[in-house]
Amino acid sequence: MIKTALLKDVFRDIRKSLGRFLSITLIIALGVSFFTGLTIAPEDMKRTADKYYDDYNLMDIRIVSTLGLSEDDLEEVRKIEGIEKALGAYTMDVLAEYDESEVVLKVHSLPKSDGINNLRLIEGRLPERPDECVLEKGMNGSSIVPLGSTIKLQSGTDRDLSEDLKYTQYTVVGLVQTPYYLSFEKGNSSIGNGQISAFIMIPEDNFKLEVYTDIYATVEGAKDLYSYGNDYFPLIDKVTVKLKDLAKEREIVRYQEIIDEATEELEKGKKEYFQEKEKAEKELADALKEIEDGKEEIAKGERELAKEERDFHRTIREGREKIAQAEEDLLKGEKEFEEALRAFEENKALALEGFKHAEEEIAKGERAIKEMEAAINNISLALENPLLPEEEKIKLNMELENLTGLLASTKESVEAGKRELEGKKLQLAMGEEELAKTKELLESSRKALEEEREKLLEGEREGLKQLRKAKEDLEKAKNDLAKGEEEYLEAKEKVERELKDAWEEIEKAEKEIQDIEKGKWYVLDRNSHYSFVDYKGAADRIEALSKVFPLFFVLVAALVCLTTMTRMVDEQRVNIGTLKSLGYSKGAIAFKYIIYSFTATLLGCILGLAVGFTLFPTVIFNAYGIIYMLPPVNLYFDTFLALATTIVAIGLTTITSYIACSNELKETTAALMRPRAPKPGKRILLEKIPFIWNRLNFSGKVTLRNIFRYKRRFFMTVIGVAGCTALILAAFGIRDSIRDVVNTQFGQLFTYDVTIGLDGGQVDLDDNRILGYELISREGGTITSNSISKDINIVVPKNIDNISQYIKLRNRKTKSPIYIQEKGVVISEQLSRTLDLEVGDEVVLKNSDDKESLVKITGITENYLLNYVYLSPDYYKELYKKDVEYNEAIGVVREKTKEFEDRLSRDLLNKEGITNVSFNTIIQEDFEDTIESLNYVVMVMILSAGALAFVVLYNLTNVNISERIREIATIKVLGFYDREVAVYIYRENTILTVIGTLLGLVLGVFLHRYIMVTVEMDNIMFGLEIAFKSYIISILLTLGFALFVNLAMYYKLKKVKMVESLKSVD
Repeated sequence: MIKTALLKDVFRDIRKSLGRFLSITLIIALGVSFFTGLTIAPEDMKRTADKYYDDYNLMDIRIVSTLGLSEDDLEEVRKIEGIEKALGAYTMDVLAEYDESEVVLKVHSLPKSDGINNLRLIEGRLPERPDECVLEKGMNGSSIVPLGSTIKLQSGTDRDLSEDLKYTQYTVVGLVQTPYYLSFEKGNSSIGNGQISAFIMIPEDNFKLEVYTDIYATVEGAKDLYSYGNDYFPLIDKVTVKLKDLAKEREIVRYQEIIDEATEELEKGKKEYFQEKEKAEKELADALKEIEDGKEEIAKGERELAKEERDFHRTIREGREKIAQAEEDLLKGEKEFEEALRAFEENKALALEGFKHAEEEIAKGERAIKEMEAAINNISLALENPLLPEEEKIKLNMELENLTGLLASTKESVEAGKRELEGKKLQLAMGEEELAKTKELLESSRKALEEEREKLLEGEREGLKQLRKAKEDLEKAKNDLAKGEEEYLEAKEKVERELKDAWEEIEKAEKEIQDIEKGKWYVLDRNSHYSFVDYKGAADRIEALSKVFPLFFVLVAALVCLTTMTRMVDEQRVNIGTLKSLGYSKGAIAFKYIIYSFTATLLGCILGLAVGFTLFPTVIFNAYGIIYMLPPVNLYFDTFLALATTIVAIGLTTITSYIACSNELKETTAALMRPRAPKPGKRILLEKIPFIWNRLNFSGKVTLRNIFRYKRRFFMTVIGVAGCTALILAAFGIRDSIRDVVNTQFGQLFTYDVTIGLDGGQVDLDDNRILGYELISREGGTITSNSISKDINIVVPKNIDNISQYIKLRNRKTKSPIYIQEKGVVISEQLSRTLDLEVGDEVVLKNSDDKESLVKITGITENYLLNYVYLSPDYYKELYKKDVEYNEAIGVVREKTKEFEDRLSRDLLNKEGITNVSFNTIIQEDFEDTIESLNYVVMVMILSAGALAFVVLYNLTNVNISERIREIATIKVLGFYDREVAVYIYRENTILTVIGTLLGLVLGVFLHRYIMVTVEMDNIMFGLEIAFKSYIISILLTLGFALFVNLAMYYKLKKVKMVESLKSVD
């Protein structure tokens, strides 16, 4: 009966003070939702990832080897106890061409349907043909090429990719994701621009590699365990220990296999070398013999040509001499002919004249003969005359005898003259004929001479032509021989060089065989997998924030609840006395207020848990969706967390309610039935300073008296506002600190732009695109102090005086430079904090060869990412007794555009001796992506802190007004208008808010520093500076919330009735 009445009274109080009840509920809801949300968010992130791992069978163990992994290795792994499944896989880096662009891809063999590291098909289908592939679907659903595109792959080196893959051109038939790659980061590559953009998967049969590059394994029972829990890795470690034992055996076996194969190949190479050498030497000898034969032929040809030339010139000379002699003889003959012709003509004229005379003489003789014959005839006739006397007859006979003798002699003389004339005529004709013949002979001789001369000229021309041709042929033969000799020498030099190179290769191969180190197996669990660790780190960062920030959040909420419940108990002082006079026990009366606070808190917890387990994890998970590829978040309800939070929240409010009641219940019933006696009036401090007090108006004096008179209200309001301001400033400070990591590390400390990995030896880095560079040695190591060890990077610059151009070593507070000393080391500030070190302390420094040395700290430098130890080359050599191997070059480049960096990276990676190229812009972008995700989380914190600030201010102002209803009614009776009443109240609230805000800024600085130091990780130091604008924003937000609350309370002030001032407190 009593309890029923009290319960009715509780519900009656709730109805009457619904605003107060709801404010408590809302404050509790905010505190609980923020606490549980930020606490469960990293767990939801991890459990979502764990389910993703299990659903798609992410490997528990990955094995890689420096010598590859054979089928026998795989079978031996499968035999290890605890191994559920083990599969071999192939991976390689390639260059992909698409639409005139080039990117680096990681090629994986496609896992079988029941394999390990299975695929999550997002779009399209899996490959059905050997020339098909699936491609990663990246952030925001993007991919480097559209579905259905064809991409062409290249090795990116001098090696033909077709030697390793059956196909080099693939059609993208599906877009996939895999738990093996949660983040966009795929690591570096030694080809292309040095950055792997995405992965593709092709059928396993496409690989021509002799051995696997990886073995993935799952462990029995591991899938049933929580990957991020405490039981998972101990189970995995049991198997990895066995695998490491197996590794020792298989490393030797594989090493021997490699040695045997290499030796066999070497012997085969030697045999081929000697065969090729013998063949080449024979071909060179044959070629040399041909050259010598050619030389002999040319010499013989030169001799024959010289002889022929001599014979030719002799023949020509003799021909010319003969022609000249013939011409001389011909001229002589012609001259003789002309002389003979002239003599003949002269003789002919004489002869003709003689012939004429002879003919005349003959004619005369013939006439004489005729006369004689006539005379003889006449004598004969006369003699025949008988009458002729004897004397006459004798005389005539004597005359006849004389005439007959004279006739005979005359006839003989005439005949002789005729014969002589005929003879002379014949002689003349013969002479003329002889001359004609001689002339004809001379003419024919002239013609023959001309013919001989022409023939000689023609022969000379032809001979000269043949000589020229012979000379040309000889010259050509000489040129051919010279060319052949040159080709021979080149071929000989080439053969000798090739033989030398081949032998050097053989010697190199022999040395390489001798230098082959035993195969090293790396048995890696998920803690060695980048995506797993990186994602865990992201969740751990949220978890670290949840351990500090929400706790302070809850404390502010609890403080306000205490104020609210204390005010409620004060208001119901008379009711408590009445209940006590009616016989209610102290417990029963306290129970009423405990039920009130319990109900508000329970409702707040229910609402807070509902929001905390759903909204906050979803928002935070989606924020990290910027840099991680996961299925939608799986929301988990943590019963323990919910119960613990609810119990703590209820416990805080009920305890505060009980404490508030117990103080009142200690008084007597009569005392409780009367209002509490007002505190005696006291002068405030300012009243004792007339210079100030006398210059204040009435409102100012009243305001100051009220502020300093009600100290509890003063402190509750100031502390509540300060707490909210501190939360807002701390949230903004977290964002500034995280942002400082990038801006300071890459903007002020690491002023270089590119890191170039070197593979020993001299490397040509002269490039006008690189404005300057410095060689450094970077290796992993550990630093130990007071039995605590931390992983570090040991950096040894070649020129310690020049390193400041690329890496600024400085004191964080004073910004003064720090120099690397000849004796001593400079360490990162994070190390000094973690190991509690100072300048002058000595620590143990272990290098990558596990050699330890005691070193002295000479400087502590500002640094935010990773941990570094800097020392000089001479000091390093003194410590570890070996020369420094400079394996990196850091430099400044001309431009910082992606196109420029990609082009420079490709060109550098094409140079021998350069293993990788990475730009700070890429590291900066990756970290900025992480910061962007954290910014969303910080924004949630800011909004939550802002909401809490608003509710706290609303509640405190509401309490303030409720406490002063009679006072407000009284000043209304005195003639104050509504606006003046509001100003009267707002002035106090504003002053308290300003004081609380200023105090909150101071508190926020300490809270921020505490949070940042608490959430710091081993390899990241967050900045401790808060940007000036963050202070301004925090102030404006707090004052803005206060202004908004004041505006909201204005209508409540208007509703205060003046009649309240006439009501008796009793």
